[in-house]
Amino acid sequence: MTAELPAPSDLPTLTAFGYGEAQAQALAAARETFPGVLPARVSRVERNGYRLRTEAGEQEAVWPGGRRHKLLDVPVIGDWVGYSVAESPEGAQQALRIEAVLARQNTFIRSVQKGRRTQPQVLAANVDTVFVMTSPEEWDTERLERYVQAVQLSQAQPVILLNKLDLAQGDLLERAQAAGLDAPVLPIAAESGQGLDALRPYLAAGQTVALIGSSGMGKSTLTNRLLGEAAAATGSLSDFSGEGRHTTTWRTLYRLPVSEVSGGALLIDNPGLRDIAVWDEEGAAFWAIEELAAECRFSRCTHGREPGCAVRAAVLRGELDEEMVGAYREAQGDQAGAGNRAERPERPARRGEKRSRRR
Repeated sequence: MTAELPAPSDLPTLTAFGYGEAQAQALAAARETFPGVLPARVSRVERNGYRLRTEAGEQEAVWPGGRRHKLLDVPVIGDWVGYSVAESPEGAQQALRIEAVLARQNTFIRSVQKGRRTQPQVLAANVDTVFVMTSPEEWDTERLERYVQAVQLSQAQPVILLNKLDLAQGDLLERAQAAGLDAPVLPIAAESGQGLDALRPYLAAGQTVALIGSSGMGKSTLTNRLLGEAAAATGSLSDFSGEGRHTTTWRTLYRLPVSEVSGGALLIDNPGLRDIAVWDEEGAAFWAIEELAAECRFSRCTHGREPGCAVRAAVLRGELDEEMVGAYREAQGDQAGAGNRAERPERPARRGEKRSRRR
């Protein structure tokens, strides 16, 4: 018997975590493949599993190993998912099983280097605002511009929090606010609570805010201040290196209590980032082509006229832009070496391809 599709009004706990009509429709679509799955939001991402916020409370969950999936489809903090419940032969409930990642409102992605290749890493999903936390000690306009650009590409609102006002000297605050960054710069002191009233417009009920920045900048201190309790570990700058110690280990989604500052928003606390590399639209398109290329019949498919080309099939279905595929082929031709590379460009080897040929 298939469970009835729950309406948002029947799920008050999940509604407080942002569940609405869009998520209900996405759940209905997921049930076409996975009948009976129930909705939940990813509230914590750990090394070997997840914690989900379900209507019944927070529960452990797993993403089934061995399942074929694209890199960007793996569940991340902030995701809405459809899950099923498995029982052991003895009848004891096991960890929930994440069956599907529901359609995302947006994704906050950065670019990371894996060997010689660049690939995307999703830091959070379904985020309305990103607080970029910095301090007078580490103010760097160029680095902050990269943060702002990465946030804007995710279609979220960037806000720069200039923490530790007691360390500001001279006219730093005026210069920071006049730096030309395409984001508001809000001066705060997370430890004392000074300036936090300015965060109120971004912390309305149902809104999701991600908190990012280098270690030691006060992200966990701000999280605890907004929560009204010491839920996140805090630390200071290392005496040896002058860099922040990593105090947040896992990405965690908190629901803030209703207060003078927060209307009950959702806050994602992330581990420290030394910097961020922007994952641009062209990179995203090229990555999508590379993932499809792994399904081509021939390992060195040029995505021209070969039979069994998954890339050409996607173009014919209207899922890929013809001009972008042409740009990708040209870029791969430039990397292939001299000679007739423009006529027969080589795509990058798939993961494990070279290694398997040496065995």
